[in-house]
Formats: sequence, C-alpha cells, structure tokens
Amino acid sequence: MKWSSILLLLFLALTTISARSNQEIEKELFSVNLFSIGFNGFIAKKMPQQLIYEKALSDNNSLSIFQNVMESADSTPEAKAYAACGLWAKKKLDKIEIKKEYTDLSVTIITGDILKQEPLGKVIGNIILHGCK
Repeated sequence: MKWSSILLLLFLALTTISARSNQEIEKELFSVNLFSIGFNGFIAKKMPQQLIYEKALSDNNSLSIFQNVMESADSTPEAKAYAACGLWAKKKLDKIEIKKEYTDLSVTIITGDILKQEPLGKVIGNIILHGCK
C-alpha cells in the first residue's frame, strides 16, 4: 500500500512538471519576434527563437503546441510561421491554416545577415510548398 502511494505521488509530480514545461515552451513560442531557420547573423549561429522552436518540435505535445499557436490571436506572426514549420515537419499539412485577417501581418525574417519583412500569408504559403530548411 505504501509503495503504491509513493508511485502515485511520483507519477503526479512528473505529470505536473511535464504540463508546466509544455506551457512554458508554448508561452515562449507565442512571443517570438524574429523568424529564422538555420545559421544566421554575422557569426552564423542559430537564433534564440529557433532554439525555442526546436524545443517545441521535440516536445511530446508538439502538435498541440503548434496548433494552439496557429489558432491564437495572441501569438505573433513569427510564432505562427514557426508553428507552420512544426506542423510541416510533423507531416500535418492539413493543419496549416491561418485566419484571413492574419495573412497581411508582417513577419520579421533573418536570412544569413539580411533582415526583412514579408506578409505572413506569403511565408505560410512558402512553408506549405517547401517546408523549413
């Protein structure tokens, strides 16, 4: 009886820690303000925003995280672009949809050492066609 109680408490603690971790990853992804895939910048490194995306991609609940980001009015356009990348990587192209009112939002993108802005609709369209490489 004592061992089953200890195991139950351990399971509940691990579940709580895992749920909190998922929420933190999702919250971080919601607020990214730069979209970057690969090595960029003058020093050629992965940007912190990409590391957040990669953490979400490797999470057990990544599909849920990416869908929440895509659907939420509170997530940034850059977060929606990362969410589209994640859904593409998970082979869920049918889930990559943005509301019409979001298509003209500007996404700040860094490629190499060039910073530019593009409409979210165009970025999402390119992700659907080519993925994120």
